[in-house]
Amino acid sequence: MDLTIFGLNDIVLSLKATSLANFFALLIASSFVVVSFLTPKYKLTKSFYALLILLTSSLFLIVYANDYLLFFMGWETMSISTYFLLSFTLSKEALHKYIIFAMASALSLFIAILLLYSTSQSFLYSDARESFNAMNQLQSAVFIALMMFSIFVKLGTIGFHYWLVDAYEESHSIFTPFLSAVLSKMGVYALIIFTSHVVSVTYGLATIGVLTSIIATFKAIQEDSIKRLLAYSSIAQLGYIVTVLGISDGMGGALYHSLIHTAVKLLLFINVAGIIFITGRQKFSELGGLIYKMPQSFVLLLIGIITLAGMPPLGGFASKFMIYTSLLDAKYLLVLSAVMFSSASAFLYIYKLIYGIYLGHPTNKKLESVKEVPLSFLMPQYILSLVLIVLGTFPALVVPYFNRILEELNLETITFTDTATLITPHAQYNGFIVMSAFAAIFVLVLLVFVSLRSKAKEAKDRFDIAYCGEEPNKATHLHYGYSMGKELKRVRFINTILKNSSKYFYDFIARQTLSLSEIFRKIYSGNLSLNFNIAILFVIILLWWSSK
Repeated sequence: MDLTIFGLNDIVLSLKATSLANFFALLIASSFVVVSFLTPKYKLTKSFYALLILLTSSLFLIVYANDYLLFFMGWETMSISTYFLLSFTLSKEALHKYIIFAMASALSLFIAILLLYSTSQSFLYSDARESFNAMNQLQSAVFIALMMFSIFVKLGTIGFHYWLVDAYEESHSIFTPFLSAVLSKMGVYALIIFTSHVVSVTYGLATIGVLTSIIATFKAIQEDSIKRLLAYSSIAQLGYIVTVLGISDGMGGALYHSLIHTAVKLLLFINVAGIIFITGRQKFSELGGLIYKMPQSFVLLLIGIITLAGMPPLGGFASKFMIYTSLLDAKYLLVLSAVMFSSASAFLYIYKLIYGIYLGHPTNKKLESVKEVPLSFLMPQYILSLVLIVLGTFPALVVPYFNRILEELNLETITFTDTATLITPHAQYNGFIVMSAFAAIFVLVLLVFVSLRSKAKEAKDRFDIAYCGEEPNKATHLHYGYSMGKELKRVRFINTILKNSSKYFYDFIARQTLSLSEIFRKIYSGNLSLNFNIAILFVIILLWWSSK
């Protein structure tokens, strides 16, 4: 459906309901509904919910826009409403980071759109490639750089993620799932529109994506804050999507992983929101041993991390399967090796996520009195877990809809025989068989553990322990999750990643900007006589320039 809103001279603004737009709209709507389960447990102002509705509306405008001008309006509304939602909880420094990057992203997007319009006097997606081809070499290079900068900021690609980690960590627990699951997808949607309607994909894009995945993975491992770890995890997972969008036949894998990433990030951040709600803590060094107190949350998080790791039999394996085979088919063997390395390394922070919270030794006796989270936290997690299990069992269930999107974009469709079987030129995956085998093994292992449980002895006091012949005090970190990952600094390659940060670069930019502002402050000192003389000088220069 194509709906023209209005036309001014030759400018036409319109909305269009494509299959791609409907897919992302479904992600937005379902995420909003899932997050709504948490609202009864938080006493938030009406303005917070009003801003959340405004933000959601702007996302629909972004995905249904059929031209870059309406897209920009939605993009700006999204950025501004997000700023006000973050302002409820973020520190001044974190807010400054967000607004500076958001403004830079919006400005670069606006200039890129004007460049595109200058060649064909059209904002429509359908005219974008023609407009781009009409640019000279310099204009096209500037246009690509501006568009990529704007999109990479929203995706949180490494180097452009400086605002993201603090925003995820400090945002309200009810907003963080929406921030990670949906707002990041607007960057994915923008990249899909850009690569489909304007510029063809490149190997460089795949390289940027895989570097993002690797660096973010090792940054996540060293984190003590749960939400910061999940923030870096989101960056890494989005890196996979950017990587697979860097090949011509990678769109199917990008769409599938977008669906999985949305579901699993909602699940994990809601799980963590429940932990923070019950315990008031959000660091691994302050948690531990909650498996006995919150068994349902433990199982739900386990489903989430299995999916996040891309392990069978859940839906994460299906999307990783498509990404791997797409890279193999494109003969991007070096990129494929790097992606598999990143995916395997992710097990380190994934293990830390479950061990640091639910396993190991409790760090505080107050944790011994906590109870399971309320039903409003559990219900959305059960729904999301069911989705991930169904997609793991029947991975081709959503493929017909993805194929409709691919056909609209004139791309090669995904091959499948039935709802359980995905087929690629190199391999095929039957989710039903894998799930059945996993279920059988799980039942056998469960029976063994149940039989051994009667012989096990429960500790009367889990804090009554031996600690190398010494008595631990309150300052002693009993939980291995506190230092887990720090030993990786011995590996030179990993140590290089861990000790370097984009913070140094942006601190340098801040110092230079401050120095420049000091120069302008001296010129515009408030002295009217000096300012009048400067104004006269500029007028003389302009008159001389115009007379040439």
